[in-house]
Amino acid sequence: MYSPRIIDTSSFERSRMTVVEGTSGMVPHVLFHLCAESAASGRNVVFVDGWNSFDPYAVSRMIKFSGGNRTALSRIHVARAFTEYQMDALIGDLEEALARWAPSVLAVSYLSSLFSGKDGQRLFEPALTRLRSLTASCGVMTVITSFGGSWYGDRLLEAAADRVIRIEQPSKKRIRITDNGHVFEYVPVPSGQTRFTDFAGGGAYGQDRTELSQFA
Repeated sequence: MYSPRIIDTSSFERSRMTVVEGTSGMVPHVLFHLCAESAASGRNVVFVDGWNSFDPYAVSRMIKFSGGNRTALSRIHVARAFTEYQMDALIGDLEEALARWAPSVLAVSYLSSLFSGKDGQRLFEPALTRLRSLTASCGVMTVITSFGGSWYGDRLLEAAADRVIRIEQPSKKRIRITDNGHVFEYVPVPSGQTRFTDFAGGGAYGQDRTELSQFA
């Protein structure tokens, strides 16, 4: 089943680090959509997977939906880390990977989740500093997912980001997105049904939804 695009991927910018956080299953799909659309348009992606979350089948469906062909998936270069030491090593080697593939997107899934112990806390801040530096110097669009919360790593990640998007799902029929202080609530509309956006003209948070509210 195709997952609706709930965030307009054109709103992500190069040389900026965006954090997408929350426990909703829609969080990783933001990364998948971003990767799929970049690969379908002929651009490379580097995906550093910190929670074994990359789903090639879901991304393949999104590539097809975006008009890409089967070869597009090969433009997404995935490296997985299962410990804080592996993630630290991958981030240490990122400059070489970015130079080799010149990706439009650097995606990092659930970065802070691996850095939970004492060694993790020691390694996390330098790794985050390096990500910020590479984002700026390489002009790449960096998007990082996180479960969010009150843990030290999550707070540090939020503070380092240029943009923080939080996705919450209070119920199956309602999704709340907080984007740098702006709150949007909507209900996903099944494919084929008449949508509010057919009358209102669409918005920044995808098309398969009815927007309920927006606050500063």
